Amino acid sequence: MDMKVRIVVVLISLAWLICILRLVKNRRIWERYALFWVYIGFGVFLFPIVADLVDPITYALGVDEPQNFYFLVGILGILGILLQYTVEITTLVRRSRDTVQDMAILEERVRHLESELEKARGERTAAT
Repeated sequence: MDMKVRIVVVLISLAWLICILRLVKNRRIWERYALFWVYIGFGVFLFPIVADLVDPITYALGVDEPQNFYFLVGILGILGILLQYTVEITTLVRRSRDTVQDMAILEERVRHLESELEKARGERTAAT
């Protein structure tokens, strides 16, 4: 990897880390998600440093061009992130559905109790 490219990647990763830290500071991103993105930023930061060490491993795996392996790892990482978000969204949708159903049951109970209260008041008024 060319030295200019390495410097650009390091600068981009440092800007990335600063951006994530600002998002956490301004409470625009939760800490549990920020930790993941900080790990990604450090990975991108370390990549230019260890790229020369990874190239022989990719050749040993039978990959002719190391860049193809890097893209594969990146795509698999993105798919992992999508899977995590899918699980999280599914959990939130289930919680929302359960909450709405519980609210509907409680509203029905309140209506039933209010109608019983009105009946009791009506009977009490009729009896006097």
